[in-house]
Amino acid sequence: MSLSRFGRGISAPLLRLASCLFLLCCLWAGPLTAQELQPRAYIPTPVGVNFFGFSATNNRGGLLFDPSLPVEDGRVNANIGTFAFGQTLGVAGRTAQVLAVLPYVIADLDGRVSGTQQAIYRSGLADATFRYAMNLYGAPAMHLSEFRAYRQKTIIGASITANAPTGQYDPVRLINVGTNRWAFKPEIGVSHAVGKWTLEGAAGVWLFTKNPKFNGAFRRTQLPLGSLQAHLVRVLTRRTWLALDWTLYTGGRTNVNGRDNSDYLGNQRLGASFGIALTGRQSIKISYFNGVDTRIGSDIRSIGLSYNIIWLSPRS
Repeated sequence: MSLSRFGRGISAPLLRLASCLFLLCCLWAGPLTAQELQPRAYIPTPVGVNFFGFSATNNRGGLLFDPSLPVEDGRVNANIGTFAFGQTLGVAGRTAQVLAVLPYVIADLDGRVSGTQQAIYRSGLADATFRYAMNLYGAPAMHLSEFRAYRQKTIIGASITANAPTGQYDPVRLINVGTNRWAFKPEIGVSHAVGKWTLEGAAGVWLFTKNPKFNGAFRRTQLPLGSLQAHLVRVLTRRTWLALDWTLYTGGRTNVNGRDNSDYLGNQRLGASFGIALTGRQSIKISYFNGVDTRIGSDIRSIGLSYNIIWLSPRS
């Protein structure tokens, strides 16, 4: 029996295993998931800035499960490509931003289930992500002429992120690219600049709707998943910057048809990001992240490269 298709009469341990695998797949499917590390998420930007970007990320590493589950040596190698479009706005005199992200996932998973080596392959569109962020303090809406004279001090912002169930999903399969549910993350962030240094922090919580078609006939729910992240950013030159990044996510236990699973997460990651402005309208970002404390979940090493094109709306 392969991991890709179990019968509906599977045993409770294998059902818990499948739910854990399902949760891990959800954690890869986009840059704004529970494991995201996004430095400079609340920096001020002139009103009317548009950007289009493409990113490619490789996630490779181990999958750690509850010892009571019959799975060992779980591994994943997932490549994620994303297209993103965003725009800055002026709302009630404050700087705001809208963002849409569409990911595509190609993933290989393997491991030993009850002593037998198993492997699965998945490829398809993942759930789309939409984000609205607004600076509440410290960054008024500014056009380009005003922005040139602006010097950041302390900024407080808030955002709401939504993952829509648009990804590839087959209810017969236990492991899917899409999640067949909505997820929402309200977040508050702070950014404080001193000279060429900026200290940033953000706290949020993922809230999930139910998946009524887990393995075709089961109802799957998930408790809230808390997310904390911190960044220390240094402007190196006019065109480059470097950030040291940290994140913690905790919670997220799942339940299938009234049975709680042993998949409570409490994991940390560290990493670094390096940004380069190629021209006034083009930039790239290189990022590297690695797990430093994994209780249950994905002990993943991530390497990513993103490319962005920026342009101003008329009269901005």
